[in-house]
Amino acid sequence: MRSETDNKAMRLVAAFALCIVSTLFTGAAHAQSLREQVVGTWSPVSQYVEQDGKRLEPFGNDPKGIVVYQADGHFVLYLQKASLPRFASDNRLTGTAEENKAIVQGSIAYFGRYSIDENSAQMRVHYDGSTFPNWDGEDQVRLVAVSNDQLRVTSPTSAVGGGSVHLVLRRLK
Repeated sequence: MRSETDNKAMRLVAAFALCIVSTLFTGAAHAQSLREQVVGTWSPVSQYVEQDGKRLEPFGNDPKGIVVYQADGHFVLYLQKASLPRFASDNRLTGTAEENKAIVQGSIAYFGRYSIDENSAQMRVHYDGSTFPNWDGEDQVRLVAVSNDQLRVTSPTSAVGGGSVHLVLRRLK
C-alpha cells in the first residue's frame, strides 16, 4: 500500500504534468491575430502599380528598403530603386536638376500610425510625414494578408497619378 505522502506526491506530479501538457496545447492552439502577424521589420520583394491596364515598377524589379510596423501602432517605410545616381558635387544640397529628379522619382519614405481591422483585413494608416507631401496628415486604407514570412499590402491609392499599389514584403529575421 502507498503511504499518504506517496499519494500526495503522485497527485502533485500528475497535476504538474497536466499543467505542462495544457500549456503546450494552449500555446499551439493560440493563433496570432493579423495585427500580431504584421508587427515586425520587413524588406521589399516587389512593388508595382497597376494603372490603366499597365504594370509600372517605380522602384524597378529589385527594390531596396525597409518597412517597420511597431506593436505600439507606429510605422515607417522607405523604398528606393536598387541603385540611385550619386551626386557629382558630393553634396545633396547642391544636386543638379537631373540628380534631384532621379532621387525623387526613385525613392519614397513616409511614417505615421497604423491600425488593423481584423474582420476586414484592412490596415488604416495615418501619414505624419512623407517625401510625397501631398499625403501629410492624410488617412488611407490598405488590404493586408500575411502568409508565412510574407506580407502583401494592396493600396487603392498611389503617388504616381492613380492606380493601385501592390507591395510584397518579406519578414527580416
